[in-house]
Amino acid sequence: MHFDDAITAALRNVAEHGDTDIFTFPFENLLFRDRLSDASKLIKSIHSKPDHWLSVYPPETMRSLTQVGYAGFRWATLIDPFWNAYYLSLVLSIADKIEAVRVPEVDNTVFSYRFQWQDVEAKIFKDSTWIDFRRQCLALSDVYPVVVQTDISDFYPRIYHHRIENALQRLPGVGDQPNRLMDLLKQFSQNVSYGLPVGGPASRILAELSLDGVDKLLVRRGVRFCRYADDYAIFCADKAEAYRTLVFLSEKLANEGLVLQKKKTRILSAQEFRETAQLLDPAETASALATEEQKLLSISLRFDPYSPTAEADYEELKGAIQEIDIIGILGREIAKTTIDSAVAKQAVQAILVLAPAQKLQAVSMLLDGDNVMTLAPVFVTVMRVVREVYAGSATDERIRIDEALCKLWTEQSPLLSVEVNLSYYIRAMAGDQTQQKEEILIKIFEESANPMIRRLVILAMAKWSCHYWLSDAKTKYGAMSVFERRAFIMASYFLGDEGKHWRGHVKGSWSEAELLIRDWFSDRFQANKSVPL
Repeated sequence: MHFDDAITAALRNVAEHGDTDIFTFPFENLLFRDRLSDASKLIKSIHSKPDHWLSVYPPETMRSLTQVGYAGFRWATLIDPFWNAYYLSLVLSIADKIEAVRVPEVDNTVFSYRFQWQDVEAKIFKDSTWIDFRRQCLALSDVYPVVVQTDISDFYPRIYHHRIENALQRLPGVGDQPNRLMDLLKQFSQNVSYGLPVGGPASRILAELSLDGVDKLLVRRGVRFCRYADDYAIFCADKAEAYRTLVFLSEKLANEGLVLQKKKTRILSAQEFRETAQLLDPAETASALATEEQKLLSISLRFDPYSPTAEADYEELKGAIQEIDIIGILGREIAKTTIDSAVAKQAVQAILVLAPAQKLQAVSMLLDGDNVMTLAPVFVTVMRVVREVYAGSATDERIRIDEALCKLWTEQSPLLSVEVNLSYYIRAMAGDQTQQKEEILIKIFEESANPMIRRLVILAMAKWSCHYWLSDAKTKYGAMSVFERRAFIMASYFLGDEGKHWRGHVKGSWSEAELLIRDWFSDRFQANKSVPL
């Protein structure tokens, strides 16, 4: 893909689909949608003078703690959206060459992140999914009596940069893109020689390239396996072959600086594998004998509003969900000591297509203090759904939701000590304005050093037009991070003439990105005064 086309593709993809399913949606992505041409010019400027940009406007990143299960945590990195768009542009410009050297898709071996630009929907990958991977695994378990199930431990943070660099340099006709990419990765990792930013499509493509050598070693050895990202299923004639193959895979991954997860590595009989497969064949789960949970997992909850049959699709989805007792599933999960995260997440998402009264009943159940703790592994999903249900609720119903949300803070829910959880909590809180919610957000702002958290508070206070707080925060602008400053540029429009005077005074210190944000939000403010939160 020509680099100019790659820039446009990157900006459109991020604007339409976001870059990561970990963090809240950055408002810069909306700018990319509304000002595609201007954003493209800025990315081209970065590409034409990378050394200048890296010296005067280096990528600012935010490392935040995110929850994995009940007691597991990992660091995730949010990249400055402009630099992230440049990163994705570089990768997309050579993504077809990366795809061309991978184990062919027709082999039904490697299923994850097969590159194919889909211009109409601005999608980067083919529609090959985890479901396809699991279906192929189940089919092969009918042929092979023994299955090895395993995955790579801490995959993205452990990927060596020099391995990626070598693989990129071997690609034909890539010019100096590998050098530019390695300079960026060095910046993102703060000069550490390993690790990819977690979650975005650019990193996913590079991660697939990093495993291509191991894939081919397995293929050339005659190993029958399926891989999706860092998950492997290996199919063998007997346990002796399974053990030898597991040793071989461990050795080859070790050469890449990677190790398998001990707790998730198992040698199973084919029958055991089929019984423990978390994602069953939809044809099987649709049977009358399937449990409510199995039926739920067989339904896709992703609704495409741009589909030519969107209205019919939505009604079909609602009909399928209404035949399942979502409230009952949630009740059974909450009653457990440890939830099934896949079932709980799907059930929480399904709340959005329930009848209004059922939605409110479900949200009330989710926000109960004890229940929230039980649902800790899917807390982010809970906050997303609460926010959407709140938006469509009547005033008295919103008051009850607000009271439950505030109670999480006043009772010091430990879940709010996880930064990514807290970010989604702030967005759920940013509905109707109340004095108690103002006090909570001010407290969060004062206690947090995380720029992501602080900028969400700035946006919420702007949404509520809290002049007294914004006017005071203005005096601390010089000490703010890049992420906070961008939010405050927008917030300043809610200060009237005071904000206009302030913008005129400080605009000489603004970067090109900040000037672009000012111009974009000025138009947005005049049109509808909405805050992108």
